[in-house]
Amino acid sequence: MYRFLNSLAGNSPEPFPSSTSFDATKVNPGPLGGLVFLALTIAVVFLLFSFNRHIKKVNFEQEEPES
Repeated sequence: MYRFLNSLAGNSPEPFPSSTSFDATKVNPGPLGGLVFLALTIAVVFLLFSFNRHIKKVNFEQEEPES
């Protein structure tokens, strides 16, 4: 119970706490993560093309100051 309360408070008896059941070399995003990344990339590309089309339609004429 004491270790649990210390971990909640941020006080760790070890300088770098680590779990023995967690292997960082075996963690990967998997196929679902790849598909999500691909979908987000395609969405950003389509948004950039749409943004460029809308910017080209803007007709901005600056008024000359009256002297």
